[in-house]
Amino acid sequence: MNVLSLDGVSKTLVDAPLFENVTLGIDAGEKVGFIGRNGAGKSTFLKILTGEILPDTGAVSRNRTLTLSTLPQRPLFRPDTTLEEYCFQEDADRGAASDPAGTAAEERAAVADAYRSLCRELGLDDLAAHMGTLSGGMVRKASLARCLARRAGFLLLDEPTNHLDLDTIEWLEARLRLGSFGFILVTHDRYFLDGVCTAIMEIADRRILKYPGNYSEYLERRAEREEARERAEQRRVSILRGELEWLKRGPRARTGKDRGRKQRIRDLLDSRVQAELAMREFTSTHRRLGRKVLELQGVTKHYAGRQVLAPFTYSFRRGERIGIIGPNGSGKTTFLRIAAGEIPPDGGGVTPGETTAFAHLHQASGEAHAGITVIEFMKQLAERVPQENGGSLSAEQFLERFLFPRSMHEVTLDRLSGGELKRLTLVRLLATAPNFLLLDEPTNDLDLDTIRQLEDYLADFGGCILLVSHDRAMLDRLTDSLLVFDGSGAARGFIGDYEDYRAAMEAQARAAADAQGTAPRSGAGTEPREAWRPARAEKAGLSFKEKREYGDLMEEIERLEAEQKILEESFQQPRDPVARAADARRYEELLRLLEQRMARWEELARRAGD
Repeated sequence: MNVLSLDGVSKTLVDAPLFENVTLGIDAGEKVGFIGRNGAGKSTFLKILTGEILPDTGAVSRNRTLTLSTLPQRPLFRPDTTLEEYCFQEDADRGAASDPAGTAAEERAAVADAYRSLCRELGLDDLAAHMGTLSGGMVRKASLARCLARRAGFLLLDEPTNHLDLDTIEWLEARLRLGSFGFILVTHDRYFLDGVCTAIMEIADRRILKYPGNYSEYLERRAEREEARERAEQRRVSILRGELEWLKRGPRARTGKDRGRKQRIRDLLDSRVQAELAMREFTSTHRRLGRKVLELQGVTKHYAGRQVLAPFTYSFRRGERIGIIGPNGSGKTTFLRIAAGEIPPDGGGVTPGETTAFAHLHQASGEAHAGITVIEFMKQLAERVPQENGGSLSAEQFLERFLFPRSMHEVTLDRLSGGELKRLTLVRLLATAPNFLLLDEPTNDLDLDTIRQLEDYLADFGGCILLVSHDRAMLDRLTDSLLVFDGSGAARGFIGDYEDYRAAMEAQARAAADAQGTAPRSGAGTEPREAWRPARAEKAGLSFKEKREYGDLMEEIERLEAEQKILEESFQQPRDPVARAADARRYEELLRLLEQRMARWEELARRAGD
């Protein structure tokens, strides 16, 4: 049964059509992921569904039994409102089924009880705290609690994972997947889309189309569409060549021919221009990174009497890619700022290498420059941007490469969308030719296509990367080790990506539960995480981490073989029996290690050659 129906809906903003003639239906309980480029109209579409914005043409029908609750991308609130009062505060979230102030007293009490319970579950224990004092992650949790507490039959969620820590994302993922309610969800989190959605809705080329299945199934269909598009493009090129050849024959030879052919040629050329209007790949010039990269020695930091960073010592090596995870407020952003030299530590020392060139992408990058124009923001860096081929581009040309046409150059930064501002800040940072990237939630506000392009750039980046992210797919693809902040100032290292880390933590929880004779609790408190964690598609070829492992394995095998040879020679000499027994045990261990490493090397070699 449809709870939402659209018939011929169109919308234009600032003379730019966002979508046209949209006709589709959403069923009760349907879990829909909504994707598309930044600025394509996703948030506007959600507001049309709630009635906050009217369409230019067409009609939106809502089932009379439908109850809606919304999570806006940027919730509005009065700073002096307490966390408890926020439950019933009227703000831009007009999608609630009815004005909470007008609900029956019993229903209002039930919503308040549910809200308090959800706040406690999310770690928001001080209901007397003022909203203006909360961090971005805490505000997002409060907004989630407010949305879920209404127990509506259908939710509209605009970027719900932004600013959340990974544990909370997994909590929300389980709740949405197991809930009986339906929803439309705007997010760039690919694991999230894959784990909770039963349909994917895409906005592209002024159309909105819905596809059955989760994100992985959508990608399979998209690959099929791209292949069909390539075949159509080949056919178009063949036709275009024929038409151009006809034009070259001259007026006399064309007498009596089809008068519509010139318009046909223009249409073909226009379609080629549209196909080429895609953002270029992220690029930056190369700057050599020396042997000494960055050393932190006994670094500490306190805020308001609370220890944010306990004594921390580490020497970064060339090519390291470290993911940073931990709960909101655990010190991840502070750690990046200390590493970049932007704030001093309370104790210890920070020593960068002489050739180390940092580029730090802040969560709120660009917002401090809101009053200046796009071109002014770019020219603060340089009038011309060096290129890898030895040439250079003007600031205007460089912006055009990343879908900032001349018509946008005089637009002030405060008029850009969140995704446009993040993309502008990224390309400006990369133009500085950095060799050490510090990225604080780089995927916030970016669309999926831009995220994939950024990941491709980072996968081939030759310098160091420190990455704070709640995007599990990005952490799994790009990092080979983690720094895990525990919220009390301590940070411990883990070798492996985020999937490896979760598997290790779950194994540890199972072992502890077995020892106590109890079942381990899942992130949702309802079922083991293995039952709902989205399956990952098998990677084609080698990941970055596997390429690095492949390159290191042969060196390790050679070292093990050299040690094996030394031991074999020592067995021919008279030795102390105790020492000989120790050598024999080491020799057996070497044989086992060599067998394992050779098997792994052969597997990677086979996949690298696929």
